[in-house]
Amino acid sequence: MSFEKRRDAAVKELTDSAIWRSNAMPPLLLALWRFGVKARPPHYNSFIKNAGVMGLWFAIMWGLLMWVIEWGSSGYPVTVAIVIAIMAGILFGVLMGAYYKWSARRNRLSKWEDLALKEDVSE
Repeated sequence: MSFEKRRDAAVKELTDSAIWRSNAMPPLLLALWRFGVKARPPHYNSFIKNAGVMGLWFAIMWGLLMWVIEWGSSGYPVTVAIVIAIMAGILFGVLMGAYYKWSARRNRLSKWEDLALKEDVSE
Protein backbone atom coordinates (compact mmCIF):
# COMPACT_ATOMS: atom_id res chain seq x y z
CA MET A 1 0.00 0.00 0.00
CA SER A 2 1.26 3.47 -0.84
CA PHE A 3 2.11 6.06 1.76
CA GLU A 4 -0.70 8.30 0.52
CA LYS A 5 -3.36 5.63 1.08
CA ARG A 6 -2.05 4.92 4.57
CA ARG A 7 -1.91 8.64 5.29
CA ASP A 8 -5.51 9.08 4.14
CA ALA A 9 -6.63 6.14 6.28
CA ALA A 10 -4.78 7.61 9.26
CA VAL A 11 -6.36 11.03 8.71
CA LYS A 12 -9.81 9.45 8.57
CA GLU A 13 -9.16 7.47 11.74
CA LEU A 14 -7.84 10.56 13.52
CA THR A 15 -10.77 12.76 12.46
CA ASP A 16 -13.23 10.07 13.59
CA SER A 17 -11.58 10.00 17.02
CA ALA A 18 -11.87 12.53 19.85
CA ILE A 19 -8.41 13.97 19.08
CA TRP A 20 -8.32 17.65 18.14
CA ARG A 21 -7.34 18.26 14.53
CA SER A 22 -4.46 20.56 15.51
CA ASN A 23 -3.10 17.81 17.75
CA ALA A 24 -3.62 14.99 15.27
CA MET A 25 -2.10 16.89 12.34
CA PRO A 26 0.16 19.67 13.64
CA PRO A 27 0.91 22.56 11.26
CA LEU A 28 4.51 21.39 10.80
CA LEU A 29 3.26 17.98 9.65
CA LEU A 30 0.87 19.58 7.14
CA ALA A 31 3.75 21.71 5.82
CA LEU A 32 5.95 18.62 5.44
CA TRP A 33 3.17 16.88 3.48
CA ARG A 34 2.85 19.90 1.17
CA PHE A 35 6.58 19.65 0.42
CA GLY A 36 6.22 15.95 -0.38
CA VAL A 37 7.83 14.60 2.80
CA LYS A 38 6.37 11.23 3.75
CA ALA A 39 5.99 11.82 7.48
CA ARG A 40 3.55 9.89 9.64
CA PRO A 41 1.17 11.67 12.00
CA PRO A 42 2.77 11.61 15.47
CA HIS A 43 0.13 9.23 16.87
CA TYR A 44 1.46 6.54 14.50
CA ASN A 45 5.14 6.94 15.37
CA SER A 46 6.96 5.01 18.06
CA PHE A 47 7.64 6.53 21.46
CA ILE A 48 11.36 6.70 20.68
CA LYS A 49 10.87 8.48 17.35
CA ASN A 50 8.47 11.04 18.81
CA ALA A 51 10.69 11.61 21.84
CA GLY A 52 13.80 12.00 19.69
CA VAL A 53 12.37 14.27 17.01
CA MET A 54 10.39 16.47 19.37
CA GLY A 55 13.14 16.60 21.96
CA LEU A 56 15.78 17.59 19.42
CA TRP A 57 13.52 20.21 17.83
CA PHE A 58 12.65 21.66 21.25
CA ALA A 59 16.24 21.67 22.52
CA ILE A 60 17.49 23.59 19.48
CA MET A 61 14.65 26.13 19.27
CA TRP A 62 14.30 26.72 23.01
CA GLY A 63 18.06 26.84 23.52
CA LEU A 64 18.51 29.43 20.77
CA LEU A 65 15.59 31.50 22.04
CA MET A 66 16.90 31.43 25.61
CA TRP A 67 20.38 32.38 24.42
CA VAL A 68 19.05 35.39 22.52
CA ILE A 69 16.65 36.52 25.24
CA GLU A 70 18.49 35.75 28.47
CA TRP A 71 21.61 33.65 28.54
CA GLY A 72 23.79 35.56 26.07
CA SER A 73 23.48 38.86 27.90
CA SER A 74 23.75 37.22 31.34
CA GLY A 75 27.20 35.82 30.68
CA TYR A 76 26.19 32.13 30.77
CA PRO A 77 28.94 29.83 29.55
CA VAL A 78 27.99 28.25 26.22
CA THR A 79 28.59 24.74 27.56
CA VAL A 80 26.17 25.30 30.46
CA ALA A 81 23.54 26.67 28.08
CA ILE A 82 23.94 23.65 25.79
CA VAL A 83 23.62 21.19 28.69
CA ILE A 84 20.49 22.94 29.98
CA ALA A 85 18.95 22.98 26.48
CA ILE A 86 19.71 19.26 26.04
CA MET A 87 18.17 18.39 29.40
CA ALA A 88 15.06 20.46 28.58
CA GLY A 89 14.85 18.76 25.19
CA ILE A 90 15.08 15.30 26.75
CA LEU A 91 12.34 16.14 29.26
CA PHE A 92 10.09 17.65 26.58
CA GLY A 93 10.72 14.76 24.19
CA VAL A 94 9.94 12.09 26.79
CA LEU A 95 6.75 13.89 27.83
CA MET A 96 5.58 14.32 24.23
CA GLY A 97 6.48 10.75 23.30
CA ALA A 98 4.53 9.49 26.32
CA TYR A 99 1.57 11.75 25.51
CA TYR A 100 1.28 10.57 21.90
CA LYS A 101 1.62 6.90 22.93
CA TRP A 102 -1.05 7.37 25.64
CA SER A 103 -3.36 9.28 23.28
CA ALA A 104 -3.08 6.61 20.57
CA ARG A 105 -3.97 3.87 23.07
CA ARG A 106 -6.77 5.87 24.67
CA ASN A 107 -8.38 6.50 21.28
CA ARG A 108 -7.72 2.92 20.13
CA LEU A 109 -5.87 3.97 17.01
CA SER A 110 -4.54 1.33 14.67
CA LYS A 111 -0.85 0.75 14.17
CA TRP A 112 0.57 2.29 11.00
CA GLU A 113 1.18 -1.14 9.48
CA ASP A 114 -2.43 -2.23 10.19
CA LEU A 115 -3.91 0.70 8.25
CA ALA A 116 -3.13 -1.19 5.04
CA LEU A 117 -5.17 -4.14 6.23
CA LYS A 118 -8.19 -2.00 7.09
CA GLU A 119 -8.04 -0.28 3.71
CA ASP A 120 -7.72 -3.58 1.80
CA VAL A 121 -10.69 -5.13 3.62
CA SER A 122 -12.96 -2.15 2.90
CA GLU A 123 -12.23 -2.15 -0.86
